[in-house]
Amino acid sequence: MTSPNFSIIIPGFNRPEPLKHTLRSAAAAAERLAGSAEIILVDDGSEPALTHQLAGFDHAVNVQHVRQPNQGSIVARLTGLRAASGAQVLFLDSDDLIHPDKLKRHAEVFASGGADIMYDDMAEARLGPDFSATFTPGPSLATVTDQSALFLTVQPAPHGPTYRRTYLTSALAAPLVPLTRWMDPAGDIWLYYNLLVHPARIAKINASLTATGPHEDVRYSQHWEILGAASLLIVEEFTARCPDRPELVAVRRLVGETAFRSWRRLPRDYHAGYANRLLAVWRAFPHGSAAALGGPLFRALAALSGAEAAGQILRCLNHDYASCRTMTDAELARLFPPPDKPTV
Repeated sequence: MTSPNFSIIIPGFNRPEPLKHTLRSAAAAAERLAGSAEIILVDDGSEPALTHQLAGFDHAVNVQHVRQPNQGSIVARLTGLRAASGAQVLFLDSDDLIHPDKLKRHAEVFASGGADIMYDDMAEARLGPDFSATFTPGPSLATVTDQSALFLTVQPAPHGPTYRRTYLTSALAAPLVPLTRWMDPAGDIWLYYNLLVHPARIAKINASLTATGPHEDVRYSQHWEILGAASLLIVEEFTARCPDRPELVAVRRLVGETAFRSWRRLPRDYHAGYANRLLAVWRAFPHGSAAALGGPLFRALAALSGAEAAGQILRCLNHDYASCRTMTDAELARLFPPPDKPTV
């Protein structure tokens, strides 16, 4: 039996209505693909099972259902990857949408040059009747040629890139950053940081083919504090485990610079422990030019007092946490417990 060109892996946990739009979006893209595509829906312990919640829904394409006990979306992605047989892989969350031409355009690039990772620009999507969607161009992403710049500087949406399956399975056979459930809200960051140490051939497709599905259900992105806490755990594990080898100096420096810029953007009165841990990541890695850390005012201050002191001064000008908080003090305390009181 001939292997499909594409494996589309969709972790799902309840939330069937947005998922229906995602499935129809994937089906529309599969129909335009010159080759074939398989859609693997990984049910992460939904109750009732997604096969029951989707009963009577016309997927418009054959969908392979895989069910596992509830273990989180990262584990569900890996379960789907083990079941996949396509030459290329695309991960979709259960509220993501893709343009009907996405798989076709990515497959053409894959066939012509053999890139390991391909990505495209963002689109805006509007839902239509019968689970259809229309797309209009959105923001363009920068063109880069190495995986560290793609994942740390461009930071595409999780369903933006497609991957050569052999590259992905090799890179994740023994992931540098081990997986814990606390990292699950930042599953894309877990994937990106594990791929940082695996060189890849990158291709950019200049077309708006990736969209976020509009819906009213709860998203992790509605609580940036949760995303930040999960991402910090991932970055700290990377910091502790990344080999200090000459070929990884640029990657390690960029990780530190990314942490420093994130620290600088924090609300001036945000959780001190979180801020200090971000700054510790920057301290742990090689330092480059101050130009990578800020603009002219920052560089002028850094020349006089050093980068860290300059950052401390300019952070005093940042907004207050009250202007952007999404969590109560009690919720924040559970998110960042004291070191001797682990989160339960």
